[in-house]
Amino acid sequence: MISQKIAQTTFTLSCGEYKRTRPLLDARVRPEKFELKIIPDPFPKQGMLPDYQQTRNQKMIKERAFDICELGMAPYVSARAEGVPLTAIPVFHYRRFRHPYIFAREKIRQPGDLVGRRVGVRRLNLSAGLWARGLLQHEYDVPLDRITWVVSIDVLIHPKVRNRLAIETIPPGQSLETLLLRGEIDAMIEASTVQPVTDVNSGIHRLLGEDTRQLEVDYYTRTGIFPIMHTVVLWDEHLSKYPDLPEQLHRTFLKARTVGADDPDLPQRYVLAEEERLWWQSLTPFQRQKMQGDSSRDPWVYSLREDRKTLETFLDYAYEQGLTPTRYELEELFAASTLDS
Repeated sequence: MISQKIAQTTFTLSCGEYKRTRPLLDARVRPEKFELKIIPDPFPKQGMLPDYQQTRNQKMIKERAFDICELGMAPYVSARAEGVPLTAIPVFHYRRFRHPYIFAREKIRQPGDLVGRRVGVRRLNLSAGLWARGLLQHEYDVPLDRITWVVSIDVLIHPKVRNRLAIETIPPGQSLETLLLRGEIDAMIEASTVQPVTDVNSGIHRLLGEDTRQLEVDYYTRTGIFPIMHTVVLWDEHLSKYPDLPEQLHRTFLKARTVGADDPDLPQRYVLAEEERLWWQSLTPFQRQKMQGDSSRDPWVYSLREDRKTLETFLDYAYEQGLTPTRYELEELFAASTLDS
């Protein structure tokens, strides 16, 4: 059977600028059989834009603003639960351990102290929040239904789970960081560092320790899980019309990752990428070796086969936390041509 050619076809792509995606975004790497029109991301000078990822998620899911888009894993499965016709490819260029991103007031000294408390998170389908809640539940035995969850944006979760949870939505114009400083919430989960923790006089600290690098590496060594935050999705109509597209996309992102690995390790303008760079740079040689294994492989693999444990854990958490009505299988979420990648 002759493979369907898709030359002359142009697709729009919205994707963050990481070291492993920059060669694609600046056209050093190009797809073989189609063209990509890059929709640039904004780059804040410092800190996070107000729920910036949610803005892009909504532009993709609600407005169909892009053909192909980097999307949070949690928003992706939430969209699929609502019947949005999207399919993913195994491209995972943003991963972070969530141990450093649980922030608490002074009276909260250990995870068990969160029971009966008020904990903020932007939205329950924030990928960082899903992984952090899974960490609290499965690593520290914190029952999620004994916490009041204070959210900036309410999202759909399965009624069976919602009925077990206490969920409050903050008024418009309020910020979780301000509520944390004022003591109106006791802790907060975020995707990145929050401003109060950088002020030594704020009384806000990282719940699992100010330096969690060894804790993270030990977790990875023991579990094999390097949490995946984002994937890349495309509309099912493109997949149906251009069956070569998922595999070609996957191959292109792989090539960009390889080319990007040789780029100088310089500061990056994208906040998430710069935090990642500084984290990797801060690891000891022994900690890096643990992350890379005996073969010195790149821990940012783009493979369902190699990443099955991480992805299966994510799907367990998504179901437990009510983002999906059933426990999805990988084969339901990723393009068939990429399952053996």
